[in-house]
Formats: sequence, C-alpha cells, structure tokens
Amino acid sequence: MTGSQKVGGSNPPGSTSESDFSTHGLTAFQKVSGLKGKRFEDLSLRDLVITLLGPEARRRMELKSLQNEELFELYFSDLALRITNVKNLKCIRAFLERFKKFLGGFPPSPDIAKGFLNQYINVKPHTWYNYVGETKRFMKWYGEPLDLKAKLPHTLPPYIEGDLITKLLNVTLDNKTHKESIWRDGVLVFTAIKTGLRRAELANLERQDVHDTFLVVKKGKGQKDRVVPLSKDTAKLLHGFIKDMQPTQKVFGLNPTSLGMKIKALAKKAGVPIHTHSLRHFFATWLLEKGANIKQVQELLGHTNISTTQVYLSITDKSLTEAIDLLDGHSGKSEGKVPLPSGAIIVSETELD
Repeated sequence: MTGSQKVGGSNPPGSTSESDFSTHGLTAFQKVSGLKGKRFEDLSLRDLVITLLGPEARRRMELKSLQNEELFELYFSDLALRITNVKNLKCIRAFLERFKKFLGGFPPSPDIAKGFLNQYINVKPHTWYNYVGETKRFMKWYGEPLDLKAKLPHTLPPYIEGDLITKLLNVTLDNKTHKESIWRDGVLVFTAIKTGLRRAELANLERQDVHDTFLVVKKGKGQKDRVVPLSKDTAKLLHGFIKDMQPTQKVFGLNPTSLGMKIKALAKKAGVPIHTHSLRHFFATWLLEKGANIKQVQELLGHTNISTTQVYLSITDKSLTEAIDLLDGHSGKSEGKVPLPSGAIIVSETELD
C-alpha cells in the first residue's frame, strides 16, 4: 500500500458519497416542490418555506400578500360557487363588505374580527349566530381561525289556533273594498294552509305547476324542487281558479313582497297576529296533530334537515297533555277524552278565588 492510497476516506463498493447524496436529495426536493430546473442557491426563503409547509401554506401566504380589495373579491367569487340562493348571497356579501370597511388598510386578524363583531352584540340571537358564522368561515378560509362560539337559540314556532285561520278566511271572503280580488285572496290563503308553501314558492307558482292531484314546487329553498300532493277540495278550488290562465302565468300574480303584504293587510283587518309564514306553521302543526309522521311532514315542507321539522313536535306532543291529565286522576285515553290543545289553559272560577 503506497502513501498515496486513501484508506480512511474511501467508500465501500456500492455506497453513496456525500456529494452524491446531496445531488440525489436536491433532485427529489425539486420534484416534490415543483422547482425542478432551479439551482438550490437560487431558491428564495419564501419558496423553501412554502415547500416545507405544503400547498395549504402556499395558499395562505398568497392570500396574505393581497390587498383587502383583492382578497374579498376572491372570497366573493368562492362564495358564489357555494351559495346558490341569490338573496342569501347578497346578504352575506353586504355583511362582509362592512367587515372589509371596518378593516380599513389592516389585514384581517382574529382580534380585529372580534372588534368588528362586538358592534353587533345586541342584535337578535339568530342574527348574531349568522354574523359570527359568516365571519368565522371567512377567517378560516383566510387562514386565521376565529375562536368564538355562538349558540343558535332553541325557539319554538308560534302555535296558530284554528279560530285565527277562520277569522282570516272570513275577512278574505268579505272584502268589500277589493271585490275583484276576493276569489284570488281566498284561494291564496286556502292554498297556503293546505300546502305549506313558503312565500316565494306561492309567488313563483305557475299554471303549469298545478296538476290534477299535486303541484310542483320549482327551485324552492336551496334551489330544490319538490312535489306537494293536493287534497281534493284544494285541487278543485285551484283548478277552478286557473282554468283560463296561460301555462307560464303566475297563479296569484304577486311577487313575494307584495304577497306577504297582502296577507299582512288581511290579517290586520281580521285582528289576528298572522303573516305568510304563520300559515306554513299552521300546516305543519295541523298535519302532526292529525297523525302524520315527522318524515312525511319534512318532505312536504321541503326541509333538508329533519331537526328543523322536529321543533313542531314540541308543541303538538299529545303524550305530554296525557301525562298532565294524570294529575287530575284520569287519563285522556282511558276515558276517551280528547287532550286539550297545546298551550291551552283552563282555570275554573273557584280556582281564581
């Protein structure tokens, strides 16, 4: 062995030198990062950080490099792909425009978002829930999650007594000032309480949507279609009303706002606290009290989530009334008595003394 031979620094057959390892490692790094063709020394710190943290970090860094105007326009474009309801999209955008104005030239941050929401601390619970939710969704998209919780209050739909509906119908059919619209208004109220359609669904109903035994709701809430069967009396009334209409003619000839104002005006004249959605509540509770199951009611109302329909069970559960009857020493079932309507309270004169 001569002095020129290297022993300590030699590599065993098949091994990889440090220079070979660096070359192979850099090549793999370039493939994964998408930076193939660039020299390692030419890579910026930003490129290295993005590659190490992954594509999500790249997206967040790109968002943070935008001015607020560009940032919010990008989010609005994303929002338009997710929100199909035009009215909801308009409301969400208007709310976030206020957030953008509140930010001024500062980038979004959880602390600023909380300061913005603090302005609305006294709004109605449902509004507060929606405001917090929309702000949280934006901040999560931006990459700065907002740690704030808002609970949706558990509220019950109003219970509409049958005599209130009767009063409304009586006023509708006794409209001396607008005799030409008596029939239309009567059919409108009757159809609402017998189908449970929403205000916009009633307004958008066309002649061609009404069939012999059912009607078709097109582009209801969430842009969903559904079929609602018609009772014999409802079908007869509707077909008599629309017989001379063109296929694409609106059945009631009112836009959603005008239709709501019409019901409100009739209710005011009748002296009853009813609006268009009250008729939908009446439809749902009426069905449940008549024995329809919750799944059937959900489909008829067009609810996506059955939990939305289940709130009506709380005001139509006759078993609770039967349980209270036990306090009087009898059961409504065993004596064949009809349970009292939900919410009804009867107090005798002797109990008042």
